[in-house]
Amino acid sequence: MTVRDDLHHLVDAVPEDRLPSVVELLRQFAELGHEVRPRRVFRSAGALSAERDLAARSEDILRAELGEEETTS
Repeated sequence: MTVRDDLHHLVDAVPEDRLPSVVELLRQFAELGHEVRPRRVFRSAGALSAERDLAARSEDILRAELGEEETTS
């Protein structure tokens, strides 16, 4: 069995509702060639673009919600 035959068997085994995702992934590989690597997004990615002193700001937000005065940092 060739790799292409194996691929055809795998595609035939994909549930009907998942086919659009598989087709999109295959299109990306076909258009961009063998260099394609899916981008990974880490859960901590948002922390890198957060405010400079996120901990102090979160304390101010909590104080405001609890009715206490804000501190200026």
